[in-house]
Amino acid sequence: MKQVLLILAVVVGMLSAFAAPASKPIQRTAKAPVVDGRLDDACWKSAAPVRAFYPHDAPGKKTSPPPLIAKFSWDDHYLYLAYEVIDSSIVAIGTGKKEGPPKNRRPQSAEYLPENNLDLVEFFISFGSKQFFWEIHHNASNQLNNIWIELPTAAELKKIEHPSYNHITFHRKRFVEDDGKFTVKRAIHLKLKTDLTPSSVNHPSDIDTGFSGEIRLPWAGLGAPKPLRRKDGGYMMKGKTLSILAVVLNGNDGKPKYHSTGSDLLPLMYHFSTSRWPFYRLEE
Repeated sequence: MKQVLLILAVVVGMLSAFAAPASKPIQRTAKAPVVDGRLDDACWKSAAPVRAFYPHDAPGKKTSPPPLIAKFSWDDHYLYLAYEVIDSSIVAIGTGKKEGPPKNRRPQSAEYLPENNLDLVEFFISFGSKQFFWEIHHNASNQLNNIWIELPTAAELKKIEHPSYNHITFHRKRFVEDDGKFTVKRAIHLKLKTDLTPSSVNHPSDIDTGFSGEIRLPWAGLGAPKPLRRKDGGYMMKGKTLSILAVVLNGNDGKPKYHSTGSDLLPLMYHFSTSRWPFYRLEE
């Protein structure tokens, strides 16, 4: 309970202080998508695609076709994330551990194993704070990580000459909570290869085409403030603004290749570019 109260207190401050005039819309869905990884629901057909074609090590350049295309939607109970990945050799590696509430445990994905050609999709989600936000990992074996991130304050960061991994606090025991019957859910769908059989995971002998995925995250678990909650349990999120950075890691040939939806990020870990992540406004 203390964990949830802390997150709620932080996010209330985020929402009150955050303004993003250059935001793009995320449309509300009238019908919740079926979380099966197939992206054939009405909300995904109408949602604007967000392309992760900016390589992290080549500022100003774009990769074509983009290795990841993401889409976002929402309703009174959830934020929905969807994506498609192009990948010729899909690799997913678990940690052997699980996280989540007792009735909704999720196997965790490894986060960084370039020597094993790890592939991974990541979403960084903030209600506007440059210091506190969620880091979500999802892989082709449907393994999911939720990590609450804490950075040094702006004043502290100014004193750090070279910000790095060691300056980030990863609250790994925290995760996006369920909200009663409104639960975290995720799914993966493996795309068909040229021979019309599904792409495979961890089989380097064949040529894959990629995979698609869906994730739903309860607003309560993300830390939506209590004043926005109605008596029926839904949240009045219309007009609220948040930032979402979508990232894909492709580990083919043992070299980590990151692409993101951020066009002008710092040459550091994505965590240190929060003010430059794309902004979105929740609209009807």
